[in-house]
Amino acid sequence: MENKSKRKCQPSAFQYCTAKFQKVDMGSVILELPECQEKSLEAYEEIKEDLEEGVIDDLEEKKRQKIQKKFWIKRYQLFSKFDQGIKLDYESWFSVTPEKIARHIAERCKCKIIIDAFAGAGGNTINFAQTCDRVIAIDIDPKKIDLARNNAKIYGVEHKIEFLIGDFFELAPMLKADVVFLSPPWGGPSYINKSILNLENIMSPHGGEKLLEQARKITKEIAYYLPKNINKQQLAIAAGPNCKVEIESNYLDDKIIAKTAYYGNLLKV
Repeated sequence: MENKSKRKCQPSAFQYCTAKFQKVDMGSVILELPECQEKSLEAYEEIKEDLEEGVIDDLEEKKRQKIQKKFWIKRYQLFSKFDQGIKLDYESWFSVTPEKIARHIAERCKCKIIIDAFAGAGGNTINFAQTCDRVIAIDIDPKKIDLARNNAKIYGVEHKIEFLIGDFFELAPMLKADVVFLSPPWGGPSYINKSILNLENIMSPHGGEKLLEQARKITKEIAYYLPKNINKQQLAIAAGPNCKVEIESNYLDDKIIAKTAYYGNLLKV
């Protein structure tokens, strides 16, 4: 096989993002979110070799095509320091919380100790480390923990994070924290095909409500990051008798991409 030397990215070839204000419903705050004005696939072709050999490992060609068309152009929305050595696996490209939304959630969850129950590649974990004294980052996948540790180091917050490999359901009884952040797997992009997503479809076979109950064994202060089409009535019922939930919509590029449910003293309304 021919030994090809790597080519470096040419940032000037890309159309960068410009700031745009998007309003969040449910009486919540205004988020400043970036909007990419142009999507240049020509720029992608210039660094495709680097992408395939370094940043993304062991992907089938169809998956590379998906990243090319939908996710690669949004890399700076996921991590503003992407070019400084951020690493992602395939799943992380569509599961990382965009940085500006993650930063907003982190501000609302500011506390001494917070648990990121499904840390993934570390998007939320990094932002929690900037607002909280200590972060406990959990993921069942050792590779995800390696990615999160690398990415946290790039942002200079690795020293504030305790990384744990394991199942949150098993670890929860042994943990203590002021706030728990839940961002469980949504089951891949196919979730969007349903008009209303049943909460019990989250984290099968446990279910989304059971996950919430497990987090409540640690604290009542919970932030729950979920698909935009999640059943809001179920989230309200899950709050329990005489309890409230605040459901915040998160926007990116003029489109709602997720909802965050806040429980306990995290409510602003």
